[in-house]
Amino acid sequence: MNAPVFEKRDPGIILVLSIFTCGFYLLYWYFRMYEELEELTGEPITGTGYWLDLLFTVLSCSVYGIWVDYRISQQLHDFEIEQGLPAPGDTATMAVVLDGMAYISGFFSNYVTSALHQDQLNKIVKKMNQGVPVGF
Repeated sequence: MNAPVFEKRDPGIILVLSIFTCGFYLLYWYFRMYEELEELTGEPITGTGYWLDLLFTVLSCSVYGIWVDYRISQQLHDFEIEQGLPAPGDTATMAVVLDGMAYISGFFSNYVTSALHQDQLNKIVKKMNQGVPVGF
């Protein structure tokens, strides 16, 4: 079975677009990340779905978003481990720390978390495209 095709996004561009759009680009980025991770792993990030998670994030003044980023980090790392891909390390703790700092940094550090997640997904896709066996 062929591996799914993912859009490679430059983490730096995610950072720049997030800053220039005051975070609105992240709404699109998270939507795509939800789709791609569910296609990759076969399960939703938090078990609920993008729109409900977005609602919970807004209602909780972004506190729920910390959980979402934690789950994205876990899911990416777990996928690497399950597929036998070289996994440099779990970024879940870093995501929580950066998201927590977002309240002090004007949410800039949240943009960094998203760029970090995209970089991790890009590396997974690159490993898959280099012929590292994955169980699709």
